[in-house]
Amino acid sequence: MFIKEVCLKGFIKLSLDILLFCGKIKYKLRGIKMYNNEYGMVNDALVEYFPLDEFVNRIKLLPHVLEHLDDTNNSFKDYINKISAFDEKYIIDYWVYLLYEELRYNQQIEHPVDYSQIDLQNDEVFFDTLNISNKRIHELHNFAVKDEYEPTFEYRTNEVKVSRDINGEEEIIYRGAQAKDVEKFMNDFIKIYKRNDVSLLMSNPFLKSALIHLLFVRIHPYSDGNGRTARLLHNSKFTASINTIYGTKLRISPLNLSGSILLNKISYIKAIDNIYFDVKHDTNEAINKWFDFILNMADEQIYYSMAKLENVDSSFLKQTEEDEHVIDMNRRMKVKTLKNR
Repeated sequence: MFIKEVCLKGFIKLSLDILLFCGKIKYKLRGIKMYNNEYGMVNDALVEYFPLDEFVNRIKLLPHVLEHLDDTNNSFKDYINKISAFDEKYIIDYWVYLLYEELRYNQQIEHPVDYSQIDLQNDEVFFDTLNISNKRIHELHNFAVKDEYEPTFEYRTNEVKVSRDINGEEEIIYRGAQAKDVEKFMNDFIKIYKRNDVSLLMSNPFLKSALIHLLFVRIHPYSDGNGRTARLLHNSKFTASINTIYGTKLRISPLNLSGSILLNKISYIKAIDNIYFDVKHDTNEAINKWFDFILNMADEQIYYSMAKLENVDSSFLKQTEEDEHVIDMNRRMKVKTLKNR
């Protein structure tokens, strides 16, 4: 009778012990460890090697993601059209300002660091190339952790996990690839990064950069700094894809997501954790939720960037007839004002 009552009245609050007991049995059968916090499920096994191509080729974009993607693409086009009306030097100043913000937020997501004194002229890693290689990945990682670790040009040789401390007890969120498989995974990763077929997943800037972000953070090729490096690679791939579509030669991303990810950190971690990183499970719905999350972050940042542009007066438009020296003075003052807002 008790079991029947529980089945009929699913909204009745059961005791915590019964919930945990039932939950552990349920998720143990799926090869998953479950714990009762806001992050949800966790894969408690180290990731064994599988071909990344096989994982990627199984992804099928769902209708709601395609609809969301269409809306985001249109919003981004409006943003590009709006900013294209401004003086070219101002656009560069504006995007460099956004890059400073991105670096600060990127660090704060996992490791609060004061980036107020960063000098991009002395850190030209963002401006020299968008090409990818193991060496380039190491350079981006070294930049991300430069205030904590000595430069390294090797992937980790130890096992890693993403976890947090709750009242003195460790809760694992997910584990990275086995150390012995990291190099194989990263070789596959670079091939996926370079893939330029006509499929929407491989050609759309939002989807391709989101995929690169996800693959890197789940491989977890370093002992620390993986999330920060993943977001730098996300921006690099996004920028390269934009260049392909628009015929531009950008070296810094025209759109950065870390500010929104910082505000949605729990959802960010949960979206990653809910994906089975293997080829044994059907994880397509969870991957589509990841894409949807990234598109939401992009929507927020497009709105934010458009709002910033609304504050720029007509003296910055191309058709201005003011003296070039006055324009330069106004531009510097405007960038300073933007930074203080």
